[in-house]
Amino acid sequence: MSNDFWKLIFGKIKKDADEMTQFEKVSLLLRDLIVITILFFFIIRPLIIAGYVVPTPSMEPTIMTGTKLIGMPLIYGGYIPFTSIKMPGILPIKRQSIVIFKFPLNEKEYYVKRVIGLPKDKVEIIGKDVYVNGQKLDEPYTQYISDPVYEQNPSLVRPNYGPIVVPENCYFVMGDNRDNSYDSREWGFVPRKNIFAAPLIIYFSYDRENKKVRISELFKVITH
Repeated sequence: MSNDFWKLIFGKIKKDADEMTQFEKVSLLLRDLIVITILFFFIIRPLIIAGYVVPTPSMEPTIMTGTKLIGMPLIYGGYIPFTSIKMPGILPIKRQSIVIFKFPLNEKEYYVKRVIGLPKDKVEIIGKDVYVNGQKLDEPYTQYISDPVYEQNPSLVRPNYGPIVVPENCYFVMGDNRDNSYDSREWGFVPRKNIFAAPLIIYFSYDRENKKVRISELFKVITH
């Protein structure tokens, strides 16, 4: 391309539109398209929709190990790419919603869990029952893979947890696979600023153990 083209792309044109040549008008149009494209793909799009991977079984059976999903940062307020600036969310975080957040102990890692306790909630777990502010939660989504162990050993009792009160601007989260989830029971609360997206739909899920794609999981909408 000629030097005139690059001067037009990166420089300034001190002319009115009716004084510009056709070449100058096309060059300016291309410049605007390039700027808009860069802004959309690197700044705007990541705030609206983005892809995430769930590498562990902590959210089974809701989200299986090896699942790739599409999330929407816009809902809870995503981060502007390449910065620590967080945008305001458009919806409040509700109890039993599934959220994507920066792991408080290592913010380079993203976790997917279900919100159990909101700020100032009192959370207590007795056996497999979860109580929030004294009310037992209805949790049809949970899975307990250690049931056979307890059934075969009547002397074993599931550990209880709490009661604890969730601090202001923090959330208590757990995985649906309660016997195989590294969550708030182990490492504590999630600050509000760390929660930045809501999972929407699964676009791929691979079963490494059986070496096959989970066809039934494809395009599954993740309900909250």
